Amino acid sequence: MFVVTDSAAEFYKNEMELNNGDCLRLFVRYAGSGDSGGFSLGVMSDKPATDDFKKEVGGITYFVKPGDEWFVDRMKLDYDAKCGGVLCDLPSMA
Repeated sequence: MFVVTDSAAEFYKNEMELNNGDCLRLFVRYAGSGDSGGFSLGVMSDKPATDDFKKEVGGITYFVKPGDEWFVDRMKLDYDAKCGGVLCDLPSMA
């Protein structure tokens, strides 16, 4: 469903001061209105439910609620040293 690279996981651990066993929810966000709006990826600390899609990377559990699966389908999060942050490749939005 989605990929979080080891380098992206390390970035989130450092930036969000996460510890092994912590969980991050990935979700779709809508911002703006009319033609100036669009979808983006949200990331927040949360605890998964039984029916959530979960993936553990680098000691952190990343999860998606069933209603957001369409947005993260084939998504890849990878750290980019040039920009100093995580790049999000979203084929579902192509």
